[in-house]
Amino acid sequence: MPDLHHDLDLPWCRELLSQPGLVDVEETAKTFPDGSVSNSMFHKTLYRNDAIKAHLMFRRPCTEPDSVRSTEECLLMAVGRDVDGMSGRAHGGFNSLILDQMLGACAHNSMPNKIPPATATMTVDYKAPISTPCVVLARAWVTEVTGRKVWLRGILQDGDGKVMASGKALFITARPASL
Repeated sequence: MPDLHHDLDLPWCRELLSQPGLVDVEETAKTFPDGSVSNSMFHKTLYRNDAIKAHLMFRRPCTEPDSVRSTEECLLMAVGRDVDGMSGRAHGGFNSLILDQMLGACAHNSMPNKIPPATATMTVDYKAPISTPCVVLARAWVTEVTGRKVWLRGILQDGDGKVMASGKALFITARPASL
């Protein structure tokens, strides 16, 4: 794992990142000839000092009983106040956005394809508010694969393991003719 950003340099983060079997997942943004950037919501809007101040993506062994893969995708992030809906509390849409991003990344990494999969449906259950600023962990894992359909589950949790939001989703991968 790379050196930790000071916002992620917390005992629970260091313990999490010292677990065996973690693999760093490098996020890449593609810039197109017209100047647009793939996944610009994150790479241009959210990855900045007062929104998602620091983040690390990694893959680790999955212990969830409903997982059909041996690994899960994780995103550790330091969250600032510019994602607030109410002062000091992350907007509920932020929770959904992070879950959609992680579930989609997990679907894509479990069935690699030039074209990322698309969200067909997603349900989010809000369990507790995310107080900002803070550090949270997003996790996602595959629960079923049938043809081009990938079902997944994910959660947002704090350093004590308290779940703030959980989600389940169906993603559809691109048709082979689209490649």
